[in-house]
Amino acid sequence: MHKYILEIMVRNIFRKLLLPLALAHALLPAEAANLLYFGTSQSEGIYTAVFDSEKGKLAPISLAAEINSPGFLATHPNKQYLYSTSAGFEKSNTGAVAAFRVHEDGSLSLLNKQPTLGRSACHLSIDTNGQTLIVANYSSGNVSAFPIRIDGTLAPASSTHQHIGSALDPNRQKEPHPHSVCIHPNNRHVYVPDLGIDKVMIYELDPWRAKLTPSGFADVPGGNQGPRHMKFPSDGKRAYVLNELSLSIASYSVNLKNGDLVYIDTQSVFTNGMAAKGMSCAEIRIHPSEQWIYASIRDLNGKGRDLLSTFQRAADGSIKLIANTPAAVYFPRNFNIDPSGKWLIVGGQRSATLAIFSINQDTGALTLKSADIPFEGQPICVEFLQ
Repeated sequence: MHKYILEIMVRNIFRKLLLPLALAHALLPAEAANLLYFGTSQSEGIYTAVFDSEKGKLAPISLAAEINSPGFLATHPNKQYLYSTSAGFEKSNTGAVAAFRVHEDGSLSLLNKQPTLGRSACHLSIDTNGQTLIVANYSSGNVSAFPIRIDGTLAPASSTHQHIGSALDPNRQKEPHPHSVCIHPNNRHVYVPDLGIDKVMIYELDPWRAKLTPSGFADVPGGNQGPRHMKFPSDGKRAYVLNELSLSIASYSVNLKNGDLVYIDTQSVFTNGMAAKGMSCAEIRIHPSEQWIYASIRDLNGKGRDLLSTFQRAADGSIKLIANTPAAVYFPRNFNIDPSGKWLIVGGQRSATLAIFSINQDTGALTLKSADIPFEGQPICVEFLQ
């Protein structure tokens, strides 16, 4: 215990002294502002490319680091480190999270790996100070937190919390399935949408100790909702939860003092308001201007119905669906918006291709620029370094 407390004290002293310097002096190439990484499955590892935000063009994609099943990625605030979920440790039957150093040429070198203390690590997030990494373990139904050392390596998990319960869907909701980790902009609370129990679990965050403390939950009303991913605008006053099973977005107001979520409404991701059979939602992103919200819809049956939905966001935080656009890939599990806000890049998990859309800066409308960009393996996460 004394050794652990001493490690925390030393780590925090170094962070206070060195983190500002690291942020100011991170040695990255000029292209780094548009450097992006791809988490994958059924491929050799993490891939990288430089994206030209003036032309909307992607440079040749190359292998950045070899690692087994680096599904989801997260970037450290100082841009010097990248983290990924990974295939686990067979002897302990647990998932894994890996830490990498980012080099000037975009390549990655493995720093270390830690067991996630759960199965099927599917998503991870890093607090705004770069002190704590939190992982959602889908199959085992728990979340685990890890201290991030000053050298970017991960210490062993400092806390883990098991979700309990079930919901209505007999196939997908027999037990808890935390699907993502979303850290509030004020860095005081962590939110975990749990597909298996139709709840968003809420935790207090102590980033200095990498500690999570349960702080209640918010129901996702309606039954068979399957909350998957969620996002906050920069002021943190609203929360938008993407429901995989009901193909909808639930909106909440956020109590900035205690972290509670107050339900507002739920809106379909389809312009006709009808949830199509054999489809599910995957990712949600807020445009840098915060005027629009985008969501991806996957066709489970491969009938070419994959879509990207565009919502207009008003000044009061309310949203309105304005368009469905063909995704130009098969099974758009993930997509991202470049830092300039001009382009959206989507990965087709089953087509093993990428597509690039331009974003109209006045209306938020998506226009396909490039499709059928070949990809080695299955792209399942798109992460810009910035």
